[in-house]
Amino acid sequence: MTSQFKVIGFDLDGTLVNSLPDLALSVNSALAEFDLPAAPEELVLTWIGNGADVLISRGLAWASEQTGKSLNDEQIAQLKVRFNHFYGENICNVSRLYPNVKETLETLKAQGFKLAVVTNKPTQHVLPVLKAFKIDHLFDEALGGQSLPAIKPHPGPLYYLCGKFGVLPHQVLFVGDSRNDIIAAHAAGCPVVGLTYGYNYNIPISESHPDWVFDDFADIQKIL
Repeated sequence: MTSQFKVIGFDLDGTLVNSLPDLALSVNSALAEFDLPAAPEELVLTWIGNGADVLISRGLAWASEQTGKSLNDEQIAQLKVRFNHFYGENICNVSRLYPNVKETLETLKAQGFKLAVVTNKPTQHVLPVLKAFKIDHLFDEALGGQSLPAIKPHPGPLYYLCGKFGVLPHQVLFVGDSRNDIIAAHAAGCPVVGLTYGYNYNIPISESHPDWVFDDFADIQKIL
């Protein structure tokens, strides 16, 4: 392997997996238990990217605007518990890998790259998703929202990869679909790919100025 890169990190939702249908189902199931309205998928898409707590907070803010109803702290805590329950049941009910993801990961692994997942998704759900799609064995590290003190857009998770694998930031390529991924990578000094098909709040990923913009996951191989 002669590439500049030794480690490749990947976001999960919107990068490897199209998880929007199951996330929307789980959010709406939790909202329904508190007599709050269901949100359309295209709206839930704009809430994804900063972890489950922010996802729920955005959902509650929207529901409050629709109904004028607000929940107290105890109810909000219970709603979060119910969301985690529903998502645990529906984690890969409708979710699918994006095109060329598994084949590309297998190729990169065979070429000797260290692969890692860095996601803000609740840590308890990360390995179940990877196992459901039979790609867990391809990763040397999988970081979720509670794995470290900081989450993206903080650069901490990428610094962690540098330390774990004994590499410099410029030897880590990060691949994501949202501005949080781009901000985190740039802050850590890591080159970054922005994918156009993910969940970037309906804003073109090019506006976050990644080093490369690709429409197809397999195109990552062009820069390696």
